[in-house]
Amino acid sequence: MFDTENINVIEEEDLTKISLVIFESLLIKREYKRESVVYYKEDMINGVADLLKKMLLQNTGMSKESKLNIINLLDKLNTQREHLEIIKSKIAISDIQQASKRLSKKSQSAFESE
Repeated sequence: MFDTENINVIEEEDLTKISLVIFESLLIKREYKRESVVYYKEDMINGVADLLKKMLLQNTGMSKESKLNIINLLDKLNTQREHLEIIKSKIAISDIQQASKRLSKKSQSAFESE
C-alpha cells in the first residue's frame, strides 16, 4: 500500500546523505585552473553561509552550543572564500601571462615577415 501521508517526510537519513554532497561542494581540494569551478565553489559557500546566517537570526530556541557551532562554521566558510579569492587572482595572472605570450609571438612573427 502506498503511504501518502509520509511520502514527503524528511528523515534524518535524507539530510545525512545530502550533507556529504554539500560538503563536497564546499571542499577546496586544490588550486583550480578554471574560473567557472571557482565561481561555483564561491556560490555554494555563499549559499550555505546565507542559510546559516538566517538560522542564527531566526531560531531563538537554538542552544548556545549550536549557535557557536554555526558561528565557527561561518568563520571557516569566510576563510574558504578568501582562499578562493587567492585562487581567482592566480587564474587572472595566468590568463594575463598567456595573453602576453600570444601577443609576443604575434609581434615577433610580424617583424620577421617584414
